[in-house]
Formats: sequence, structure tokens, C-alpha cells
Amino acid sequence: MKDFEHEELLNNVILKYEWQLIKIALSYVKDIYAAEDIVQQVWIKYYVRLMERGANSEQSTYAWLYRVTVNQSLDFLRRYYNRNVTCMDKIEILAHVQRDSIRYYEEDELGVWDREDIYQWIHSLPLKYSKVIMYFYFDDLSYNEIATRLHIPLSTVKSRIHQAKRLMRKVHK
Repeated sequence: MKDFEHEELLNNVILKYEWQLIKIALSYVKDIYAAEDIVQQVWIKYYVRLMERGANSEQSTYAWLYRVTVNQSLDFLRRYYNRNVTCMDKIEILAHVQRDSIRYYEEDELGVWDREDIYQWIHSLPLKYSKVIMYFYFDDLSYNEIATRLHIPLSTVKSRIHQAKRLMRKVHK
């Protein structure tokens, strides 16, 4: 393939998969700007791979892009947590989205939620789930700190947070 053919193929793949990859990265890093940076790194890796190996089938291309996006997101989180920086919660993400007028993304992925809706949803959960969610996302406590405060095992904290997220997704989709 010639260079212009590589660039044309890359442009087509970007147009087709960019938002899917951003959503995947966002599901891990919870920050739209970091997700866009991660996807940019993925495109660079894909371009280098395209130059070295040529084009693959569409199915294997998406599988490769998906896997690299997940790996890049996990690498970002490892670096992020090693710097002891706290992760943004969903309300802060909504504030960024609204402040930057990314309405099409907000309506597509997050829906039109306000702070009150989120508080109501959390408080509609059973008490054992809403407590751990409030401690984790609003008081910025670690799993260990929550376990100590509630006098429950660490694994219980993890499973309650997971279960609370699942319940909220199920009820509010």
C-alpha cells in the first residue's frame, strides 16, 4: 500500500470507530479529556501498525483497537493512581460535559441528569448500598477506609459498590 492509501484507510477507521473507542476509554478513566488522549495514542499505534503490517480484516481491526484502548486505559489508571490523584466522580464529569457544551455526548451517553437526580437515585438504593457509594464517591474514602468505618470486610465493600452501580444502571437506563 502507498502512504496515501494508508492515510485514507486510517481516516475511514477513525470515522467509524472513534466514538466507540472514546466510550470504552471513558468507561475506565471517567474523564472525557483523558479518554480522548488515550484514543489519540491508540490511533498513533494503529498507524504505526498499519505502516508495518498493512491492513487487516475489519473484524480483526476493531478487536485490535478495542484491546489496545483497554490496555492504554489500564496503563493510564496505573500511572494515575501511582501519582495519588483522586478520580473524578460522575457528577464532576457531568459538570465538565455541561461546561464545555458537549451536549451530543451528554445526551447519548450520560443522559440529561442533574445533581439532584443522582442524589435521589443513590438514596433510592437500599441503605447498605447507598452508604458505600456516598463514602466512596462523595467523601473520597478508599475501600479500606469504608470497611473500617462500617466494620465490614473489604470484599463486602467492593461487592456492595459493584452491586450498587449495577442496580443504578439497571433502574436508570
